[in-house]
Amino acid sequence: MNYENEHIANTYQRLPVNIQNGSGAILHDINGKRYIDMMGGYGVAILGYGNKAVKEAVCKQFDIISIAHASEYTPAREEFIKDLTGIVPSGLDKFYLGNIGAEAIEAAIKVVIKSSKKHKIIAMTNSYHGKTAGALSITYSEKYRKSFGQLLMKDVEFIRYNNMEDLDKLDKDPDIAAVFFEPVQGEGGINIPSYDYVRELRNRTENNGIILVADEIQSGLGRTGKMWAHEHFNIKPDIITIGKGIGGGMPLSITAGKPEFMDNLSKGEQSSTTGGNPLAMAAGSAVIKQLGASMIMDVERKGNILRDELKAGLQDAKSVKEIRGLGLMDAIELKTKFLPVLMGMINRGILPLYSGINIIRMLPPYVISDSELKEAAGIMSEVILSQGTEVIS
Repeated sequence: MNYENEHIANTYQRLPVNIQNGSGAILHDINGKRYIDMMGGYGVAILGYGNKAVKEAVCKQFDIISIAHASEYTPAREEFIKDLTGIVPSGLDKFYLGNIGAEAIEAAIKVVIKSSKKHKIIAMTNSYHGKTAGALSITYSEKYRKSFGQLLMKDVEFIRYNNMEDLDKLDKDPDIAAVFFEPVQGEGGINIPSYDYVRELRNRTENNGIILVADEIQSGLGRTGKMWAHEHFNIKPDIITIGKGIGGGMPLSITAGKPEFMDNLSKGEQSSTTGGNPLAMAAGSAVIKQLGASMIMDVERKGNILRDELKAGLQDAKSVKEIRGLGLMDAIELKTKFLPVLMGMINRGILPLYSGINIIRMLPPYVISDSELKEAAGIMSEVILSQGTEVIS
């Protein structure tokens, strides 16, 4: 760990864990210590570790050809596109293929500006869309933005997430190109909007000719118990961004939208040397073929188990403000700072995520077993109950 610290730029909050290997939802460090993974590689490991189908697909593709630039055609890409068309919302079947979620957001920003011939973008409080310049421009947190003001887009306005009153802005400003929103906010703390709010957001954007972009990078691909989180609200956006778990651990992201918008990008206006490479395509196809209705229904069931276990274990916890989530996208909001709790969980063999200063966040692999979920919930509850109850000032 010291060697990494000496040579890797100090851009990550490092945890005192040195991971050696993993299988399913279980990780082991270099000393053999076992961890139940409630982090899922920040939501990437939706199928867990050591997925046989993904491994076989990538190895087979490597023996065929490992790289083919997007200026060339290749069967692996054609197969992936056919598979992807089968799971995206109907009509959102024109794609830009990239590597990371932020790249999908960058492409979406270009699409909405080119399509609308406007430059103003509305984003949400507590939003997170990435840290490249365009994506950072519509990411809310000042701690990420404050050092890079001159690089950021100027014509961005943040409205309050899940606040009906702020939607009036969409009726009054004719310069708005698009609204970017997360159907469930991830890094913001697993914030779930009301059904009526999301329906009204869709109505207002449609009525005013504003493009609606749903960032499904974290919430999509079955994470919330539906293929896409926006399905919980019975809407269809104009563009969705996809990433994290779609590559089964291989870097892969997609901007998927209506052809009437996506076709406005001209040759050379958005490209990637490795976007749509055959190895990622093979992995992506293997992931999609495993994301059937039964697996997604099981995510919903497992999420209910996790929240029920946490609520039962923490019913007397004075330090807990709320337990919330959809599917396996969950959070424990504390009245205390999360750091002692986080470290206590890691020491007891649980690897969670966090948000802000007081939220423990969970994005476990879909393949986690019921017994592993119950074990994790029990340990997490014990750790929280063992901590002090000093309320955040």
